[in-house]
Amino acid sequence: MSDFKPTAAQAAAINTRGSAVLVSAGAGSGKTRVLTERLMSYLQDGENPAELDSFLIITFTRAAAGELRGRISQELAAALAKDPGSRRLRRQSALCSRAQIGTIHGFCAALLRENSHLAGLSPDFKIADEQRAGAMKAAALQKALERRYETPGNYPAFTLLADTVGAGRDDGRLGALVLSLHEKMQCHARPELWAKEQTALLQSPKNDAGETPWGREILLRAGESVDYWCGEFDRLMEAMTAHEKISRAYMQSFSQTGDALRELRRRLRLGWDEARACLPVPFPNLGRLVNSPDPVLSERLKDRRKACKSAMEELEKALYADSASLLAEMASTGPAMSALLSLTLDFDREYARAKSRAGLVDYSDLEHMTARLLSDENGRPTALAERVSRRYTEIMVDEYQDVSRVQDAIFRALSRGGKNLFMVGDVKQSIYRFRLADPGIFTEKYLSYADADKAAPGEPRRIMLQENFRSRREVLDCANSVFSLCMSRSLGDIDYDENAALKCGADSGEKGPLPQLLLLSLPKAGDDEENPDKTALEAQMVAAKIKALVEGGAELGAGDGRRPMGYGDVAILLRSANTVGGIYRRELARLGIPVTAGQSGGFFSSVEVSAIMSMLAVIDNPHQDIPLIAVLRSPAFGFSADELSAVRAADREADFYTALRKAGGNGGRCRAFLEKLERLRSEAPDMPAPELVWRISEELDLLAICSAMSDGERRRARIMELAELSERFESSGYRGLHRFVLWLRSLAEKGREPALGAESASAVQIMSVHRSKGLEFPVVFLCDTARRFNKQDSRDTVLVHPELGLGPKVTDLERRVEYPSLARNAIKLRLERELLSEEMRLLYVALTRPKERLYVTAAVKDPEQMISKAAASVSVPMAPELLAQAAAPVNWLIYAGLADGWRHMELKTAECVEEAAESPEAAPQRDAGGELLPELRRRLRFVYPFREAEALPSKVTATELKGRAEEDEDAQPLAPARPRPFRMPDFTRAGRPVTGAERGTATHLVLQYMDFGSSNSLESVKREIERLREARFISDREAQAVDAEAIVKLFGSPTGRRMLAAGDTLRREFKFSLLCPAEEIFGAAAGEKLLLQGVVDCFLEEEGELVIIDYKTDYVPSQGALREKAALYSGQLRAYARALERICGKTVKDCVLYFLSAGAAVSLPMGENIKNKA
Repeated sequence: MSDFKPTAAQAAAINTRGSAVLVSAGAGSGKTRVLTERLMSYLQDGENPAELDSFLIITFTRAAAGELRGRISQELAAALAKDPGSRRLRRQSALCSRAQIGTIHGFCAALLRENSHLAGLSPDFKIADEQRAGAMKAAALQKALERRYETPGNYPAFTLLADTVGAGRDDGRLGALVLSLHEKMQCHARPELWAKEQTALLQSPKNDAGETPWGREILLRAGESVDYWCGEFDRLMEAMTAHEKISRAYMQSFSQTGDALRELRRRLRLGWDEARACLPVPFPNLGRLVNSPDPVLSERLKDRRKACKSAMEELEKALYADSASLLAEMASTGPAMSALLSLTLDFDREYARAKSRAGLVDYSDLEHMTARLLSDENGRPTALAERVSRRYTEIMVDEYQDVSRVQDAIFRALSRGGKNLFMVGDVKQSIYRFRLADPGIFTEKYLSYADADKAAPGEPRRIMLQENFRSRREVLDCANSVFSLCMSRSLGDIDYDENAALKCGADSGEKGPLPQLLLLSLPKAGDDEENPDKTALEAQMVAAKIKALVEGGAELGAGDGRRPMGYGDVAILLRSANTVGGIYRRELARLGIPVTAGQSGGFFSSVEVSAIMSMLAVIDNPHQDIPLIAVLRSPAFGFSADELSAVRAADREADFYTALRKAGGNGGRCRAFLEKLERLRSEAPDMPAPELVWRISEELDLLAICSAMSDGERRRARIMELAELSERFESSGYRGLHRFVLWLRSLAEKGREPALGAESASAVQIMSVHRSKGLEFPVVFLCDTARRFNKQDSRDTVLVHPELGLGPKVTDLERRVEYPSLARNAIKLRLERELLSEEMRLLYVALTRPKERLYVTAAVKDPEQMISKAAASVSVPMAPELLAQAAAPVNWLIYAGLADGWRHMELKTAECVEEAAESPEAAPQRDAGGELLPELRRRLRFVYPFREAEALPSKVTATELKGRAEEDEDAQPLAPARPRPFRMPDFTRAGRPVTGAERGTATHLVLQYMDFGSSNSLESVKREIERLREARFISDREAQAVDAEAIVKLFGSPTGRRMLAAGDTLRREFKFSLLCPAEEIFGAAAGEKLLLQGVVDCFLEEEGELVIIDYKTDYVPSQGALREKAALYSGQLRAYARALERICGKTVKDCVLYFLSAGAAVSLPMGENIKNKA
């Protein structure tokens, strides 16, 4: 064994035996190492050692399988080095090359070949490529449709299907629907049984819409929404009681709506029509409110009421008709949907026959045929499954969160009911819903399995790997903060609780930079979604930021390993890299930043590489239409579509090569190509692969062609890299052109693209979030987070859901109108919630990729308004119903930042620089003088537009301004931000003396919650403190720390009497967050904004003006020291005054500091000198 020292959780995952084991492995927790060590522990068990070939190990990709096989080989080699005489270890090492480590499709193919007679297959079957399968599907669909058109009497409901769902014009829409439905049905182990269940469901009568699966779904979602708004209205009504004036104006309307919401919540549990009887929810007009005592609160009340009204209108649309009408509508869709299912199954049979004739299967067949061999219709293992399962000591499955229902059925059948199944995964990283992955499978096991230390013998158990060995503490704290507030069973498929949170396993002890949320304020004109320059503007900001970090000397690492940050340390992650990645690459290149697009397919799909690969395939076998046409269309030959059509016309029946030879008989370009091809084909047998690659490149003049194209240097580098790949092929012992072609195709299919030397080592990488999964980068920029979630799937002609079935529209043929059915509305709700859950998990994957620095960027129209609107509805934790209304990931991040007080993420905003908005396309090469000279000068004069802002904090709390006197603000830098003290558990503080900070906190809590009417005597104050302790507003320790006499003295002073006389204008512990000009606070960085936060202990209103009162528990040795103490807090009090004047729209006339230890107050009138006040 190696020197690996596992954590307690890792050790449990390695050593637990005798039952099904589910390992929930958080990001960066070392799951691959755990898999390797578990396998090695079996092989080196002193009492009962296992053989390596008695394990079935399933990974998500071939690359992952290769990596795992390599690790096992290394571990065995290390073990042999320690015990070179071990015959057993030598045997295991020999078995490594043929151990069953691979993908689910690799296993299925092997099992089907072994049992081809049972599966009805030829043992030499082949797997159809995408193009071949697509052509066969089109032909099968055409046959199934033609059969119905020719004999419509045999398919009575087909005409209705064609007229309604098919739109009655052509069968293009209907054909696309059949192919889509067929693909989605493949998530079921037995699709034909699922189709029968859907037909039966449509035909089964119900008495109430709420009894159907669709009605239950709608009522469930409606109940969640109404429940949320009931709680929200209770909170809003409680908030307005602080101001009698606001209560008089608004309380009656809010109360009536709140009562109606509670009644609706009750009726939703009784049934569909019962709930409809409560609609619409009344929203009586609000009373008139002039000169609100709290404008922020009154605006929040109106905004939240408006949001509730909108939510109830949507609910009313979902319950748009009575139960009987809806059930009748669903019954009317039954015949067409039954016809659709029948057509889809007919198409499936035609497609299966075509594959059988050709000796082909597709990837879906591999899984379904294997599932049928291993389990019966009731899911019980077959005799074959029991026989095969006896081969395996254990079945290990990696990435279990991404399995489908079919794959899960296979694993269950092979593992003796799950008894020897070891599953590793992380449902928070399930991001392949489009591949039919079902995170619910992992969640079901996670919730039903017992913790390993509490499970009974033989009982399935779960183990949580939470220690992250990849990222800095600041990155993990940010991720934990965001997802503890936002991720839940309802939105993300798992509650992000203490079992899900990541723990720092690689803490260097050095403090690093906080992750940043960078909001770019777009020009005011036009909506940001419709702004065509939005992406380019954001990309320019990102490029400028990266350049500033690298050239500004940013460092990575810790201690002796500290080093300068380079461009190769940076990865830009995008949700839609194929859509916008080119824009980011262009803007980085404009600033001279090296960049490589790390997108899968970028190398092999490039023009120059695909031309050589196609030519290699044609040299090997010219009777292949696709590679031959690709070569002819390439820049080396440049055949036009018309010329290719002329070639095809030479012989419409034969393959394209035969037609080309006939067309070439008349000379011209076809003859020239054929001569080159024949020359290369005659030379190829005697050439090693590297020489042949260069020969093709020379014959096609590709290096010269690439030099004339854009990005020529990188294109030439790709050709050289392809030559190096061919060297690797030769050095591995392989020979032969055909094998070389297959080897290259295999690399392309696996996405195993070569790194282009200096390009990848010292260049910024751009890739999708999906592709970044499993990778790590020192610095990550997650960009384009204001892009709206793509809900296109919920707009399909017929919606499909594995559990809820088919969701058609109701079509009225007489009026030629269509509208959503009950089922469609329900499925749309479920699909959109599942989409948002996947987007939440994608965000988790992105935020857990960086090792050291994380930057999240978004381009939005008005950041200040966006933040203010979010602040009005923020809560802890965030309600899923509120988060589900988010338009983009940036909304979630803003909610999380506000709820967390921006403790674990910095917020920065920047304005667009108009000059940077210009983003011309690359022009043809021309003389460097004239019009290019000004552009060159402009680039050379480039200065990072936000350099001054780099020195500013993204947010500042009023408390941090303590000690910053106004007259010398320009001379003194802001004190470094200190980490917020962690509140230690009570048991760790027992017996220790009360600190000054704890005494201050306790006193502020009492003054926040106590009844000021009980402040006239020492006994009454003590009773208030005891009441707060019993009500758990304060702890026992805090109750003992409060100086009751000082509080009595406060309310006997002029300051206290002002507070008592203020009535309902008095506000306590007033929290605020607002963006304010940095220039107001720091006298610099004009145009920049930062987030100012604080909590005003108390303020009141006197004659239309505001008075701020701030309590201090600082020790004051003498009356003479009051001036010095007060001067320390002047910056803080002025920040409070600025904030209240902006929020309330009223002048602050006085700021009073009351020192409880001295029983004295100091008044700081704005603009006047400090003076003592009795």
